[in-house]
Amino acid sequence: MFISMTFENFKCYRSEATLSMEATRVAEHEDSLIVDESGKKYLPVAVLYGPNGGGKSSTLQAFECLWRYITLPWMLMRGQGGRPPKAGCRPYAFDNDSSHEPTTFRIVFGHGGYVYRYILSMLREEVLEEYLHRRKPGKGATATIFERSDGTVSLGSALKRKSVSTKVDSMMPFLSFLAINYDLEPADTAFDWFLRCSFLDYSLPHFERRVYRFDDDERQERVVRMLNAMDIDITGIRYKYDSEDDLEAVYLRHATGSGGELELQEESNGTQKLLSLVPSLINALEDGSVIVSDELDAKLHPKLLKYIVRLFTSRETNPKGAQLIYTSHDMSTLNSAMFRRDEIWFAAKGSSGSSTMYSLADIVDAEGHRIRPQNAYDRQYLAGQYGADPYLRKMMDWGAHVPVM
Repeated sequence: MFISMTFENFKCYRSEATLSMEATRVAEHEDSLIVDESGKKYLPVAVLYGPNGGGKSSTLQAFECLWRYITLPWMLMRGQGGRPPKAGCRPYAFDNDSSHEPTTFRIVFGHGGYVYRYILSMLREEVLEEYLHRRKPGKGATATIFERSDGTVSLGSALKRKSVSTKVDSMMPFLSFLAINYDLEPADTAFDWFLRCSFLDYSLPHFERRVYRFDDDERQERVVRMLNAMDIDITGIRYKYDSEDDLEAVYLRHATGSGGELELQEESNGTQKLLSLVPSLINALEDGSVIVSDELDAKLHPKLLKYIVRLFTSRETNPKGAQLIYTSHDMSTLNSAMFRRDEIWFAAKGSSGSSTMYSLADIVDAEGHRIRPQNAYDRQYLAGQYGADPYLRKMMDWGAHVPVM
């Protein structure tokens, strides 16, 4: 379970920014919340709005950057590849000092009956500080798993008993080093949580053309049933392989007409996107893990977006507490019928040019009153009342003064 992440000196964020999934004291949609064993409540969904260039995508990229730094060494050791983490992990881009200062991530998450707190601070791909602590929810003191600073690693009692080496390359996270070289429950449980996270970026044109191979008939049937629930009228998926047993083409069997097939690339962009998305949704819901998606609403009908969100906000379809974090420009879902106020987040650039982030539950008007569920969130957002002005109102005003030729 994702609880919170704070980061600083990353891309368009100069100062600290925090995305939190801890439920606040707003009253709406109480029955959708995830409750841990101590009774603490968390959000199943967070959606980020804001103008282009305001920091929405950078927020998700901060999480993915941390994830890549931790998981990539392990994946490379197992021949699973991956792009270098430095491709997305850049310090604040708009002053000269930031490139000489560390980028820091602090993340809190729950897994395996513990709440973990992990900190990673790095400069030019080199780890400067790294800490891992954990505790039982609502019980006892926090235990140190390891602490790393000034080139030295200090082990907590659980690792000291295992004679763990502290000689690690300065470019590698110690958490990754432990996962690669040892079988240690405290570190393995934390590392496993990162492995289970899933990142989807539909702003990339090739991403929706990803193809999952379902050799398991039961899994394929479940994918088909979910697509049917989204009004995609297929009855099955067929794979065509070449002589080398490599996947050559994918066909969707349709229920309409004579029950013919269409090759996947002949289907609509929306259908292609859903076929790439649904397996990840099923995996997360079965596993109780986290999905992070940029541009989730792109090429999806608003009804399909609502359906996907409600998979996570319904305890019937989400009994294991999976979470969905995504960016959106869709106004049809920006309302109190879909979201709690603390599930709606905004990212925007301040007067200094650096981005900031806050939830709808944090906003107060000039008289000190908080936004009410009865308010029209979409209209107030478009009017610029939430600070993350999407520029639409400015464009409309500008267009009114353009002379007709």
